[in-house]
Order: sequence, then structure tokens, then C-alpha cells
Amino acid sequence: MSSENKTTLLSYEKQALMDMLTDDCLVVLGEGITYQNILLSYLESYSNPGTLLLVVECLEELEEWLLERLTLSESAVVPPKKVTSEIHVEKRTDHYLQGGVQFISKRILVIDLLCKRIPTELITGIVFFNAHYVRDISIESFIARLYRTDNKTGFIKAFSTNPIQLNKANQAETCMRHLFLPRIHLWPRFHANISECIDKHKCEVVELHIPLTDVMKNLQMCIIDLLHFCMKEVKKHIPSLDSDFFVVENAVAKDYFRSLKKVLNPIWSHLGPNTKQLVQDIKIISQLNNQLLQCSAVRFYEVVHKLKPTGASKSSNVCLWMFTEAFGRLLSLSKQRVEQKDAEKIELSPKWEAIQEILAEIKAEINNGAPKNTLFCVSSYATAKQIVKFIKYGEVSTLAEELLSTQRPQKDLQTDIPASEESEDSHTTFGLEESHNISFLIEKKYTMIHEYLTSLNPTYVILHDPDLFMVRSLEMFRCRRPGKPLRIYFLVYENSIEEQRYLTQLSEEKKAFEQLIMMKGNMTVHTDQDGREGTNAMLERGQQGLKFKDLESQDSRENKVKSFPKVVVDMRDFRSSLPSILHKSGMDLVPKTIEIGDYILTPDICIERKSIVDLIGSLASGRLFQQCQAMCNTYKHPMLLIEFDEANGFSLQNYSGVTDAVVTSSLQTQLTLITLHFPKLRMIWSQSEYTTASIFHELKKGKEDPDVGAIETVSKESSIISSEFNHSVVNTLLQLPGVTSKNYFLLARKFANLLEISQASQETLSGVLQNKEEGRALFEFFNQVESKSKSDDKSVGAKNKYAKFRKFRKK
Repeated sequence: MSSENKTTLLSYEKQALMDMLTDDCLVVLGEGITYQNILLSYLESYSNPGTLLLVVECLEELEEWLLERLTLSESAVVPPKKVTSEIHVEKRTDHYLQGGVQFISKRILVIDLLCKRIPTELITGIVFFNAHYVRDISIESFIARLYRTDNKTGFIKAFSTNPIQLNKANQAETCMRHLFLPRIHLWPRFHANISECIDKHKCEVVELHIPLTDVMKNLQMCIIDLLHFCMKEVKKHIPSLDSDFFVVENAVAKDYFRSLKKVLNPIWSHLGPNTKQLVQDIKIISQLNNQLLQCSAVRFYEVVHKLKPTGASKSSNVCLWMFTEAFGRLLSLSKQRVEQKDAEKIELSPKWEAIQEILAEIKAEINNGAPKNTLFCVSSYATAKQIVKFIKYGEVSTLAEELLSTQRPQKDLQTDIPASEESEDSHTTFGLEESHNISFLIEKKYTMIHEYLTSLNPTYVILHDPDLFMVRSLEMFRCRRPGKPLRIYFLVYENSIEEQRYLTQLSEEKKAFEQLIMMKGNMTVHTDQDGREGTNAMLERGQQGLKFKDLESQDSRENKVKSFPKVVVDMRDFRSSLPSILHKSGMDLVPKTIEIGDYILTPDICIERKSIVDLIGSLASGRLFQQCQAMCNTYKHPMLLIEFDEANGFSLQNYSGVTDAVVTSSLQTQLTLITLHFPKLRMIWSQSEYTTASIFHELKKGKEDPDVGAIETVSKESSIISSEFNHSVVNTLLQLPGVTSKNYFLLARKFANLLEISQASQETLSGVLQNKEEGRALFEFFNQVESKSKSDDKSVGAKNKYAKFRKFRKK
């Protein structure tokens, strides 16, 4: 790595690196506090053939950056590698044995650990990300459990940049317990080392608290009144919910609607259509406030005008808030701002006036020899596009164009932006003036934001929409450029929801860190928390699997007390949490690519597992019918497991959707038809993944383990046969006596259709089926004669009927 690209750690990063080197730990950083250089320096120390460090499910941007930097690093003896599904399973072990730093997905790692493709005892350590999402059934906890069971010396590290989520419901302790982490290191913005570093390299910040116009203040009050009305109505329909949650002050948070849906999910299926509509209306009204502060008066009027109820909506009485006085005032006030129909008299956005003054000030300094790079930080591409037009053409021309666009056929605001442009990179540069480079950075939680800032190298930054992540990122960027100027213009509407949202972000993060600090001080850490001693309760597997009985002697059972019943699991199902629960509850998992079913419990029991969403999609596409047919043809006890989401309550469909009429497209009708068509098929209803694990244990009691070799053979044959034969004709063939799921393909490959089978001799059929009894049964079915007259009629009728059947093989 060249000297200019060499990693230089800040003071707090050096301390964080030292903390990581000493303990298995969870590292929690405040939003916008960078940790990429800490991780890079840490990985460099393990980039040699004598170590094997696995980086699990790294964020895509961060992974690309680390791969590039480690490849160029002089400290890295072994270049980094990425483990993907393209590497053949037989070569996977050799790939791991090369050592160094290897990036891998959660699914591949857990499968390789179960299949013993990776030498677990040789793993030096594992690094996890997004630790705030780790739960007892997470794949991360499954990996940590498998790793710590066979490796008592390696380390585990985890990162999180969401202290608010970690502070909810003791999530920090849950994460540490399931990842076997005895230490937690907290790095908030107010940490002494971070504060000292930022104070040493302070940015020049110009705060502009812009007052709202009188009309905008009234519009904001109307939006608040509408939010209050909808929340009051929802509370009236659901009195059991916590009243504190339905407060307008809480609704200003960015993730409020997501939190609201999470609270309502357990009872969502029990809610009526009006209540559900009110919940969606809360989201719409919250977005109105953002559009009020970010859009021009013309655009905001267009958005509000589209919400105006029509005659049809009045009769349906769906959106009650649209008939309130507050919404009437919202319509009249938004119209008042553009009522003159003259671009010069339309109310300007107060921030546009501030931008004009800022750009004039910057231009004056540029003319005096100052650097000329300016960066706008905005919340959306639509805002960036609007500001570009304003800078290039002025407010009058911009508003005049928007007035003309309102006369075109109505469409959503976002449709004015081509999809290709919306999906562009996070930063866009516009050549507005040859002497002044103005770039736009869309405010999103980009992991590698400091790389974007370094490439843009701005001297002036205009924060059009206040965002905590961008403010922290700019502070960190300034610390890495000592001596170089950086001026930040911080624009915020005074006494607005925008300002309240930013202050809420600050206070919530500070409160979360304070509670985490208190938890750290009071937390009791057991001596076996890291799982190295082998006495950690998290490493113990459930006793359910130990209760199964077999036909071996008592001595043999005592010698095999640690053996568990086996279950063959389709590799594609390792994206779910069920395999983790099954393993924890006392089952050995055998990952295989299964063509028929998802779980094979015994030689006779095959289970196809479906969530409600998968069930609806499979019924609509007809795939479920084929899956049930394949299971019924292959296994003695085929089962369809329908599993519900534990957090969403137990319901197949909404109560409002249940009717007395028989509708062919309804879920109940389709499931009834499946049941009638496949009498062998059994349906199992499961309320959660834990319930599913309990059902599996009951089905496994006293049963032998599945034959892995036979399953692989069936899967290979199934994949070949599914592409070779017509399913509808083969299904008819399977109904004939002497034909089974194990020999039908012999007939289908020998004969072209059913007519040829009906004309074959008994010896020929017995030879093809490789069984005299089955050949005789099939021959007698076609040649049985009750009487001479009936025989003649049947033979002619049968031949004419069978002649109409399609061929077995596909063209």
C-alpha cells in the first residue's frame, strides 16, 4: 500500500483497536462514528497463512473497500479471499486451509460447519456485523454455537452502530450471551477520546435557523391536527394499546411508522379495513410534512390536491380525516400559496433564499482564490433536482416550469424523476458553473461515506436537510484532514417538525448510550460467558433429542448418549431460523440439495414447509400442486407444513375476507382442492418456528433416521424426470396397478404412451418393471374380461381412449 493510502488511525481508533485485541467483545459506536480503519488495521494483523479469520456477512460497500485495501496492503502476507457458492464444495476445504482473511456469507458458513468442510479447530476468529439484530434463533448465534462447541481458543468480535436498538428489551445482553462475548465497548460521540479528537479539528459551522412563513406554520399545524385525529381514531378502535405510543411528538421520528406496524402486527389480522386504512393514513400524513419542508409551493399543492376526496371516496367513507376541518384548511392554505398563478408572486421556499445568500458568499471567496468544491447534502434525488433547476434558472423560471407541469395529466411527484436517475450513485456532480464545482450527496446510511467525501474533497458543505449521520460523518472527515478548511452550512427550519426530529435523534442516542453505560456497570458476567470452558448453558442442546428410543441394547445406548436424531434439510432453507432451533433442540442436521420437500425426517416422512406468503405464491403459480404430487409419489407420509409468523399472530387470512360463498381463487378453496386431490397428504399448522421444532420431535419419536444416499438418488432422478416427462400423463400412469413411484419412469422411458402399454404382453411388462407380480397386475388391468360382449366394447373403447393420450416424454 502506498504511503498516501496507508491507514492512519485517530486517537480513539487506536484505543478501540487495543480493546479489540485483548478481549472477545461487542463494539458499539454512535451513528456516523467510523470504524472502517479500526477493522482494516485489525484484519491486516491476521492476513498471514498461519491464521484463518472469517468475516461474516460484511456490508457490501465495506467488503469491497476492505478487499481492495487488504490486497494493496504491505502488511498483508496473504491476500484476502471471498468464499462464494461458485467455489465447488470439494475444493472448499483447501480454500479455507490457505488461511488469511476470508469473507463469507452466513448461509455458506453454517452449512460448511455442519458438513465439516471447514476445519473448525483451525479458525483463528470470527467477526460479525449488525449485532443489534442477533437473537437466540439468529443464524449468527447458530454459527457462534457451532464454532464455540469445537473451538475453545478462537475469538469472536461483533460490531453495531445502532445503540438505540441494542438498548431495547435488553438486546445488548441477549447479543452478548448468544455470541459468547464477555465484554462490551461503547464509543458514543461524547466519549472523551472522540470529543477530544473532534475538538482538536473543529469544523467551521454556520447554523442558519430559518423561520417558517406564516402560511407554512399554519400548514404544519394542519398536518399535526390530522395526525392527532388519525391516532385518536386508531386508539378508539384498539383501546388495549399503550396510549403513550399514540402521541404526535413520537410521530416525528423517522422510524415511527415501522415501530407502529411492529406493535400492530400481532393483531393485524383482527383489525377491520377502516382501522388498517387509518394506519396507512398516518404514514401518508407524515410524508406530507416532509413534502411541505422540502418541496416548492407548487409541488406541495399538487401533492395535496391529489389527496382531495372524490364523490366515489365520499360514498365509501374510507379516509375520514379527509372530511375534517383541518384537511379543508390544508387544501385552502396550499392553494393560497399558488393562487396568483404567477411565478413571480408564488411563495418561495425560505431555504431557497438562504441558498442564494450562501452561494453568493462562497462565490465571493472563490474569486479571492479559495478552493471551489461545494457539496450539497440532501434527503432525496428529487430535492437535488429541484435545487439544481433553481440554481441554474432562478426561482421564477423554476416555478413557472412547475406551474406548467401541473397542467399536464396528474402523476405522482416521484414519477418526474426517471427510475434510472433515482438509482444512480449516492453522489452526483452538476457542472453549474465552470469556476464552481457543485456536487450533491443523497443522505443515506452509506457505510463508506468517508470514501465519497474524500473523492469529492469539498471545502464547503451545505446541509439542506439536517441529519445526524451526515453531521457525524462530516466531523470524522474533518478529523482526517487536519489543516484543510471545511465550512458547514447547517440549514434547519426553526420551530419545525424537521428541527424536532433532529433533536429527537440526538436525545434518543444519548439516552441509549447512557443506559448502556449503566447496564455495563451493573451487568454480571459469568466466568464461562465466552464458552471456552465448555460449561456455558448456551452450548447445551435440548434434551428432547435424547429421549428417542431405538432397538439397540442399553449398553449401546449409553455409549451413544451424545448422538442425536438426524434430519435432512434442504440447503435453501438455511436462510430461515428453523435449522438453528432444530439443532439447539437436539437434532443433527444434514444439509443437502433436495428436489422433493424441504425436510426429510424419516425414510417415509417428507415435509414441505411454507410460510403464508410462500403458500399464496405457490398456489397462484401451481407449483404447490407439483410439489405435493412429487411428495405423494415418492414418500409414504407426505406432509405440508404451513407456518405462521410468531410476531404476526395466528391467522390464515383476514376475518373480513371470510365469506360463505365458494370462490375458486380463495385460499380455503384451493387448500380444500389440494386435500381432496391428494388423500395421502397431511397438512400441519404451526404457529411459530418453535412449534414446528416441537412437531418435528413428535414425528421423529421411535422412527429411524432418513437414508441420505436414497434421498440423493431420489433428488437426482426427480430432477431428471421432471425435465424429461409430462407430469399430467405420468400422474395418470401412477394410478395403475403395479406402477409405483420407484418404477413408473421405467415404463415411461420404454413406451411412448398408455396405448403401447395396454398392447404389451405380460412378459414384456414384467421385464420392464423387473418384477413378475407388478407386471402381471398391470397386464390384467388392461386385459380383464367380464363377458365376451363387454370385452369387445371395452377393448375398442379403451384403445380409442388411450390413443388420445399425449406421449410420456416431452418434445
